[in-house]
Amino acid sequence: MTVERTGVVGAGLMGRDIAGLLANAGYPVTLVDVDQDALDAAATFHENDLTAALERGGLTVEGDPAERIAYDTDTAALADADFVVEAVPETLALKRTVLGDLEAVLAPEAVIGTNTSSLTPGDVSVGLSHPERVVLFHFANPALERDLVEIAGDDATDDALATAETVAAAIDRHPIRLHREFRANGLSRLSASIKCAATWELLEADPAEIDAGARAVGFDRGPLELIDLIGLDVHLDTVDNLRVAYDDRYAPPQSVRQRMEGMLESGDLGKKAGRGFFEWDGEECLAPADVDAHDVTPILAALVNEAHRLVADGVADRETVDEILKRGGDSEMGPFDVADLFGTEELRATLRERHGETGAAIYDPVF
Repeated sequence: MTVERTGVVGAGLMGRDIAGLLANAGYPVTLVDVDQDALDAAATFHENDLTAALERGGLTVEGDPAERIAYDTDTAALADADFVVEAVPETLALKRTVLGDLEAVLAPEAVIGTNTSSLTPGDVSVGLSHPERVVLFHFANPALERDLVEIAGDDATDDALATAETVAAAIDRHPIRLHREFRANGLSRLSASIKCAATWELLEADPAEIDAGARAVGFDRGPLELIDLIGLDVHLDTVDNLRVAYDDRYAPPQSVRQRMEGMLESGDLGKKAGRGFFEWDGEECLAPADVDAHDVTPILAALVNEAHRLVADGVADRETVDEILKRGGDSEMGPFDVADLFGTEELRATLRERHGETGAAIYDPVF
């Protein structure tokens, strides 16, 4: 189908960026959120910072994209949209409510993309009259910098999936069609494995040492900085969502979970609060630089282990799994490249050792 008008529900950091990408591609966009303050903050960003942010992300900007964005607190404003992206928090009940509200106002042929990182299109479309028009439309974070949109939908029509691919290409993000929908898709499972393993390494080292070790082997950001970036609240919600499908595979050790819940109670949510595992100054993570690098071989092993699981689950083939991490993580290497570089036998031995020491499912070797 031809997409002429678009919408986004959720004016948080991800929603505002998705709206900016759609507007930069020439689509009229209506950004909807029940929180007027969130809409005002998004509008301020679009008016003052969007063009520069798009250019920093390597995108060509023509004219003023902000002029193509409208704002509203009512989903009824999306009645004429052909393609709408849901980008609200990772709460299943909330997402189902939003999709129900959208179905009440959208034309039956309009496509709904869910930017969920820990649920599936099938999860969020339960109860809809037209679940076949709901597709995964998952961005890497930050959306303005990472060249990836994951697309899937076991029950979605070919037309809905093709429309999502067309929109992704139009906004200059690379669409990757997954073979099957699974909770956490491809990128979020790879990311969850890294972050989970890092929380287990907190039993042996502090956050700065772990992240220094990760950067030393080529990570753009350390895994604990990544948790700060998305927010400790979002991370723990994601862990809880994934438990439904994967038991405790991505869960931190209980002592670290308690530590993180204490940080939440203190308001130390990460970047958005100015403090999490690290102090933040706006966009800059103030991680200590003069620290010893922790051995992150167990984290690399967990990443490769999860890549094998993705292939075994039929989510994607090895080449696509590598591409997902390269594009979504701004990495020069995919997980199977990591295996080739560090050695499959060494990584397998590390998994066996750490699994024996901890019993953590993230280290249970599958290759």
